[in-house]
Amino acid sequence: MSTDAPPIKVLYFNHGGQDLYDLVRSSAQPGIEVVTLETGSEEERLKKIVDCDAVIVGSFALERRFIEAARRLRFVHHQGVGYHDTVDAAALRERQIALAIAPGGTSIGVAEHTIMLMLAVGKRLAFADAEMRRGKWHTNTLRAESHQLTGATVGIVGLGRIGKELARMLTVFRTTTLYHDIVDMPKELERELKVTRVGLDELLSRSDIVTLHVPLTKDTKHLINAETVKKMKRGAYLINNARGPVVSEAALVDALKSGHLGGAGLDTYEVEPPPGVTPLAEFRNVVLTPHHAPGTIEAMKLKMNDIFANIDRFRRGEALEDRIELG
Repeated sequence: MSTDAPPIKVLYFNHGGQDLYDLVRSSAQPGIEVVTLETGSEEERLKKIVDCDAVIVGSFALERRFIEAARRLRFVHHQGVGYHDTVDAAALRERQIALAIAPGGTSIGVAEHTIMLMLAVGKRLAFADAEMRRGKWHTNTLRAESHQLTGATVGIVGLGRIGKELARMLTVFRTTTLYHDIVDMPKELERELKVTRVGLDELLSRSDIVTLHVPLTKDTKHLINAETVKKMKRGAYLINNARGPVVSEAALVDALKSGHLGGAGLDTYEVEPPPGVTPLAEFRNVVLTPHHAPGTIEAMKLKMNDIFANIDRFRRGEALEDRIELG
């Protein structure tokens, strides 16, 4: 391909600070102009997307109205893998706009975050930390309710890239690891990861910790609801680093209030950001983080290097990596 490819203008669709924007721009090759947001308002996004050739999408959804306003748009690159609820794929398909994802960095970041939440919920870390900052000493208060991860039965719902990475990490903790997935995994992979496939109901009833790693689709919305929560072992923990609407927060709050569930760790929510203080904040056995599981410097550098390499391929008319076929 020609090395004299025309320049390309790329809108970074997430709103952030200058440090983040500097990190993003540091990966862009010559010939790629990166446009960033000052306020993150809808009006600003609509104005700036008009003359951009490509968009990098993360947590803020690229909805049809933005795509229709983007008269020059030819390529959309997701910052992670969860494009199902953050990109209007039908609108892209209608205009034959290419879409690619960036799996690099996501798996390790989210798997580490999942283990962090498991440990933090088990040891009531958020509560203990908050109390220490208030001058309160709970050296004996939490001993009768804290749990360790080592030796627990962990149920992974969704054994994709992230689920597999998590299973590898869990071998260090000598867990009994169950998984449920719609895809058949090779037996050699199951042996390598030390996982056992079971039905969803069995996974829920046997697991001390249930962790979710599925995309948000019509089949997974409120996968965890009042009925499925009842099937979970009493005292079990729920971890959600997938998408917020996979869990009915109302059902989760009820299960925590009743004591049926022993705790929860969440990085994603039904509405993001939550409108005001979430009801989940009242529980000392709940740990909450602001949808930043894969958000490490290391992961962002890897993602941005991969994304801009792909954008450069697109600019030069070369084949894309990790392209999503929209039909």
